[in-house]
Amino acid sequence: MRKSTFLIFTAYIWTKTLLGLTFNPFTTVKQVTRRPVLLPTIFSPFIGLILFFVFGRIGAFLISVYGLKRELIALILSTTLISILLWQTLLIYLLASFLFALWRKNT
Repeated sequence: MRKSTFLIFTAYIWTKTLLGLTFNPFTTVKQVTRRPVLLPTIFSPFIGLILFFVFGRIGAFLISVYGLKRELIALILSTTLISILLWQTLLIYLLASFLFALWRKNT
């Protein structure tokens, strides 16, 4: 398999799994526990959170806003932060729940 084909395949699987985690997290986490190679996709919100902070710092350095625009940007950014943290917490809870169930089933 060529590198470009592998890259496209990997991007497709990653995107498909992320969409599943977004719209139907319960069944997608269940499928990911059956295929452990997809486990890093569950921690994608952490990667997004890191990028969120990096781009936020770059944006704060390049753009200066004051007044109502600053409060609106702060509201949007804080809402995004809270929603990403809650989404990641849900995914970790579901993963731990399924892994615990698999562990109990095997013992």
